[in-house]
Amino acid sequence: MTVEIYDRTTLSWFDITPWIAWQGLSFSRNDVDGPTAGRDMAGYMHRDRVAVKEKMNINTIQLNRAQMLKLQSLLAPATFSVRVTPYPATNSSKTIDVYSNNVNCSYVIHRENGEDLQSVSFPLIEL
Repeated sequence: MTVEIYDRTTLSWFDITPWIAWQGLSFSRNDVDGPTAGRDMAGYMHRDRVAVKEKMNINTIQLNRAQMLKLQSLLAPATFSVRVTPYPATNSSKTIDVYSNNVNCSYVIHRENGEDLQSVSFPLIEL
């Protein structure tokens, strides 16, 4: 499986698959309910599904400063495109427009060899 993010600065796809940790990629589908969803006075549940959103959660391996900078620049736009091959639901290549939130990036203190490693977890949520 490959996960690529479209890089708007180089106008090409960037493969982040080598940076994904072992079992660090999970998929979920979430319902988006409308204004009439909920329970009535008799306790019956009414679904007013207006859409279904796909969501990917990604956990990375420990990245050095250059890799973290590249990842943060890829996730910086408000929305961007992600291409997953093969996509689990269709078993073919799928391109999704997504946004990401809660992308943690922390400063770390240099070790003696000058290499600072950190990992990051972030969601990619379909628009």
